[in-house]
Amino acid sequence: MTNEGREQSAAEELARAREELTGATHLLGIGLGRIALTRAYFACFHAARAALFRRDIEPKSHSGAVTLFNLHFVKTGLVAISASALLARLQKYREAADYGDAFFVEDATVREEIAAADAFVREIERLNAAAP
Repeated sequence: MTNEGREQSAAEELARAREELTGATHLLGIGLGRIALTRAYFACFHAARAALFRRDIEPKSHSGAVTLFNLHFVKTGLVAISASALLARLQKYREAADYGDAFFVEDATVREEIAAADAFVREIERLNAAAP
């Protein structure tokens, strides 16, 4: 990937992350908390991919993106371990919301998770802006 391609891919992933956060907020506002949680997960997932692309790391799969993010950002101390915990928690919510037989979550919990996802995306935006 060229330097220009890397930056473009990272920017596109961050735009997707922001779009997912907007969707999550709107979905919660119309009473669709279950779906809002899935969008919060994908906001963080796209932000993690943006961080990887910005550093010329190309994940080959969904799980690879999470693994590489943890390896290159969490284990190195570039982001707090809580970022890894957030990704894992939101991924479990997404799987339960999409595939579980009965899934219910309080709106207050969804609001908290959307706020945490927003903070995660902002942190990646900050990291990407500071990256060489």
